[in-house]
Amino acid sequence: MTTQTVSPRLADAPATRRLANGLVVYAVEARHAPVANAAVWYHVGGRNEVPGTTGMSHFLEHMLFKGTPLHPKGDLDRLLARYGAMWNAFTSEDVTCYFETVPVERYPVALELEADRMRNALISLEEVEAERTVIVSEREGYENDPSFLLGEELQAVAFSRHPYGQGVIGSKEDVQLMTRDGLYAHYRRFYSPSNAYLVVVGDDDAGAILERAAATFGSLEPGEGALPVRSPEPPQHGEKRVVVRRAGGAVPILQIAFKSVRATDPLIPGLQALAIALAGASGGAQEAASGRSSRLYRALVTTGLATEVEVSAGLNKDPFLFVIEATLHPEGDHAKTEARILEELEGIAATPLAADEFARVRKQLLAANAFGSDTITGQALRLGQLLATGAASSIAEWYARLAAVTAEDVRSAAAATFDERARTVGWFVPLA
Repeated sequence: MTTQTVSPRLADAPATRRLANGLVVYAVEARHAPVANAAVWYHVGGRNEVPGTTGMSHFLEHMLFKGTPLHPKGDLDRLLARYGAMWNAFTSEDVTCYFETVPVERYPVALELEADRMRNALISLEEVEAERTVIVSEREGYENDPSFLLGEELQAVAFSRHPYGQGVIGSKEDVQLMTRDGLYAHYRRFYSPSNAYLVVVGDDDAGAILERAAATFGSLEPGEGALPVRSPEPPQHGEKRVVVRRAGGAVPILQIAFKSVRATDPLIPGLQALAIALAGASGGAQEAASGRSSRLYRALVTTGLATEVEVSAGLNKDPFLFVIEATLHPEGDHAKTEARILEELEGIAATPLAADEFARVRKQLLAANAFGSDTITGQALRLGQLLATGAASSIAEWYARLAAVTAEDVRSAAAATFDERARTVGWFVPLA
């Protein structure tokens, strides 16, 4: 079997091997706990779907837990539970990922399980019908969340051509009409070594991990490989607006989105810092506390215009959205809150952050990224995301890019992003 090995570029960069069948394996030694995480990433998500098949990648993710001829339904759960493993999966706009965190001596079993279901999933008609009910119920649960409802509508309005406008979970109508043959064709097209990569982080020698992965996955046929997405989003030439009105007693919500850039763009580190300057880091007590010093918290929450504010600047393969969301009081004023947000955005795009504010933002930015990679599972998933989108080739490279951000980079990112012509505004208005 012919393989090509690439030397790491940085001290903690993953050891890398491309197998003859196209699968790329990344191995990172992490010696602080006797566990390992194995994650298989497929280059398929919402961006690979067309109208009529929206949600197919997410539906297929569910079906990969229904067994293979070698491991029938329930066998995987029992086997991994016996080892005290944690395992799960998720689908995004860009990728689908399956992962297991296991005692290090058991990670070869996780590799074998993933290699098996990469090409041998059953996807029976009976299981498709049973899971359809589950996914429709999941979809209906999301529809009870006004933030999801508004976000879905806003994303659909923001993108006129690119499949990012379709979201990930798909429409209820498409899910209800999806066939077993359609799902199986999607599986055979996208689930192959040539359209996937494997990340293993754990308490073992990187060379040994590469050899084990090559022995496990190397015999699989490469597959056809997926065609590139060929629906580039045209330039937006003016503000778009959408209003969602729905009963249910929910509070008003305001979302403002701007067309942003792909993860490989030089603006991305500045945009990550910009999100923290506006609303703080997300998740965890320390990050929640950091939000109280952010510009939009002080402009909206402290003044009583909103009860909560969040900003997301994601990493995506193609240009996506920079999104600001404010949850208003029950009698909140959308127009007044929107005007206040736009005022803050204009200010941060015009003048660099003062030294003390930038120092605080930089500290929060680097801390949030360090904490997100603190566990072996977190490290593996962060590395996989960076590799999926092309943002960086290692966690150290990504951290170095963030550490190099300046106050002027934050201002430049804001000025390049907060353009009225690239803006989409969404209001959620609850009905009595």
